[in-house]
Amino acid sequence: MALRRDRRGMAVLVDALIFMVVLTLLIAVVYSASPKKISEDRTEMLRSYHSVMLAGELPAGDGSSMSIVTLAEYLIALSMTGAPEEGQVLLIEKMVNGTIAELETTSGDTWLVIDLGSVVLHFGSHPSDGVGDVYADRRELGDGSVISTLFLTV
Repeated sequence: MALRRDRRGMAVLVDALIFMVVLTLLIAVVYSASPKKISEDRTEMLRSYHSVMLAGELPAGDGSSMSIVTLAEYLIALSMTGAPEEGQVLLIEKMVNGTIAELETTSGDTWLVIDLGSVVLHFGSHPSDGVGDVYADRRELGDGSVISTLFLTV
């Protein structure tokens, strides 16, 4: 009779031990997915998208020398000439819309602000008031006269 009680007691202790191990693992998983790590991941993703967007080449297929210019180089050249014309703004919009659309479908509202000195260009969707966290990647191009900032809200 005494042996039988010990087995039940041992089973209860083993069950309690398994419960504690599972609870400890669950707590470790919750803490490993901390907001700081998620924030760092989003910041790195935004930085990566912005780099690729600025390194993209102009979609001019006419064989001119401008067809091998990156978006960053094109923006620097535009800042030297003054205010861009409507066709130039449409070309920039064509180059950045794909990246903005991809970020919006995967992450949230995305917009790009390009400061060419005398002119500020806005592309993408602007968030409404009371948005959540806003992440940004800011790049100064050339001598700092062109500033490109990509924003993402979550």
